[in-house]
Amino acid sequence: MKNRNRWLRAQGWTFNLLLLALLALLAWATADLKQSWQWGGSLHTTLSEPSRRLLALLDRDVQAYGFAQPGQLLHRHLSELLGLYQAETPRFRASIVNPDTRPDLVREYGVEQIGTVVLELDGRRELVPVPAEAHISAALERLLRSQDQFIAFLSGHGERNLLGEANHDLGAFGQALQRKGYRLQPLNLLRAEAIPDNTALLVVTPPQVPLLPGERAVLLRYLEDGGNLLWLADPGEEGELAFLAEAIGLRWRPGVVVDPQAAAALGIDDSRLVLIDDFPEHVITASLRAPALLVQSGALEPPAAGWEVAPLLPLSPQHGLVQDYPDGAATTAAGALAGVALSRSVDGRRQRLAVFGDGDFLSNSYLGNGANLALGLNLVDWLTQSEAFLDSYARPVPDQVLELGYWQVVTLAVGLLLALPLGFLVMAGTRWWRRRRG
Repeated sequence: MKNRNRWLRAQGWTFNLLLLALLALLAWATADLKQSWQWGGSLHTTLSEPSRRLLALLDRDVQAYGFAQPGQLLHRHLSELLGLYQAETPRFRASIVNPDTRPDLVREYGVEQIGTVVLELDGRRELVPVPAEAHISAALERLLRSQDQFIAFLSGHGERNLLGEANHDLGAFGQALQRKGYRLQPLNLLRAEAIPDNTALLVVTPPQVPLLPGERAVLLRYLEDGGNLLWLADPGEEGELAFLAEAIGLRWRPGVVVDPQAAAALGIDDSRLVLIDDFPEHVITASLRAPALLVQSGALEPPAAGWEVAPLLPLSPQHGLVQDYPDGAATTAAGALAGVALSRSVDGRRQRLAVFGDGDFLSNSYLGNGANLALGLNLVDWLTQSEAFLDSYARPVPDQVLELGYWQVVTLAVGLLLALPLGFLVMAGTRWWRRRRG
């Protein structure tokens, strides 16, 4: 019996030693192995499609420096990440700098933390403190974007401020545009005889004070000359810019859009919150993965002639129009639009306009809802004819999102909270009963 116990103990020790030796051998064999398999959607081994499109725009060299000490995890991470960019184009040149041996570069570039990536293009520089694809590609976009073009927005009449912090302002959206490399400029028409030539886009929101005849003339001249325009209207306030609607050729339907189905789905009493998730095929809406949430939107009918019309936010039979909310009767909004894109040729170049019946969806209060931010950024990229910069570099990972139906949730709940515990109790009771009987 004693010999048998010794043999079993020796066998156990031998097994443990062999297992440890095998694990050590595997660790040694894979220390320098660079092999990866992409089983999910996280795309750790390749760049996203928007990043690849961005790199395809490079017609001159961009230099990237990653700051990390050799042997550190960050050093390997930077090498692999920047290597993905280098693999796409020889125009992207990257090197890893040891901050301990090159303190001069640390001071020159203003590097404050390990892992920072510095991008240089044509004498301009971008620092990326967080080494991730989304941040590096966004910095590269800022370098590639023209520096002499501005997004101007009307000011001086109580309009929504693209740099403002109030709930109704568009400051958060303006910050998102600045992160993409756009330069924002308020424009007071009282002090401007004409809208500057380097204005890539003019953003117009309803003024609280009527525009003077001279100011209207400046706007109309900008439109006639082929300027790009984003008009964010509000129900009941279209009259202040009626001259603009007449010049474009569109017509506003009276009333505010209501969406009873959205109110029921959201569990609210205000049916003026409108959900639109059925987007027509267009480059602006192609990448949207969530509905757009509008707040007190108007409805428009696009111009019948003179423009190429692309509906962006069509209204369906489930949507209604109420002139005296909440007491007025609803009429159908079918056939009307809450948002439209227009384009035409003017003197040999393309002019682009976008008109929306709601400005709140891009306001500080509602920008983070649904696809509002993505829709707004895509709008501006399209209007400024920067389609190459459309879409985000940080995509959600599809296999990290679990979506279950109602009966799947019920099955899991019953199984985990009821069936499994009862099963374990039955097994334990059965074994106890058998052991008690001998």
